[in-house]
Amino acid sequence: MAHLKDARKELIDQLIFVLDHSMTLKKDGVDPMVPFSVLVKGDDKVIKTFVGDTPEYAEKMFEKTIREEDPEIAVFATDTYLTIEDTKSDGVLIKAYDQRDNYIYLVGQRFIPKTTERDFEKIGNPAFLGTVENHFKTGGNGTPETREKKSKWKFW
Repeated sequence: MAHLKDARKELIDQLIFVLDHSMTLKKDGVDPMVPFSVLVKGDDKVIKTFVGDTPEYAEKMFEKTIREEDPEIAVFATDTYLTIEDTKSDGVLIKAYDQRDNYIYLVGQRFIPKTTERDFEKIGNPAFLGTVENHFKTGGNGTPETREKKSKWKFW
C-alpha cells in the first residue's frame, strides 16, 4: 500500500488547501458542508461543488467529473463521521486523486462542530486513512486496500 509520503508535491499542496478550506468552513459553522473538489488542469485551478441529496451522489459526481474533465489533480472533500477507538466524531473526508498515481489517497480530520454553546474545535491532526486503487488509471474497481491488522478508524 502506498503512503501519503509517496504522493507528489503538487497533490499534497492541493490536499492541504482543501483541508484548510474545509476547516475554515466548519469553523464558520457551515453544516452540512456542500461537498466540493479542487480541480487542477495545467495552470488552471477551479473549485467545483457537488450539490445533491446524498454523499454518495456527490462522490458519483466527483468521479464523473474526473472522467469527463480529465484533470491532472482532483481533491474532494465531504462531511463524514470517523470512529477512532470507539469514539464517533464529526469529520471531513478528503480524497486526493492524481492522474499519474496508481492510488487515491484518503485523509480525515475530526472536529467538534460550532454550536451556540461551543466554538469549533479540531480534534487532533489530520490522519492518513489509507488508499484506494486509482481505477481511472489502473482499470480496477477502486476498492480500499486492506491492511494486515485491524484499522483503528472506520467511516460511519
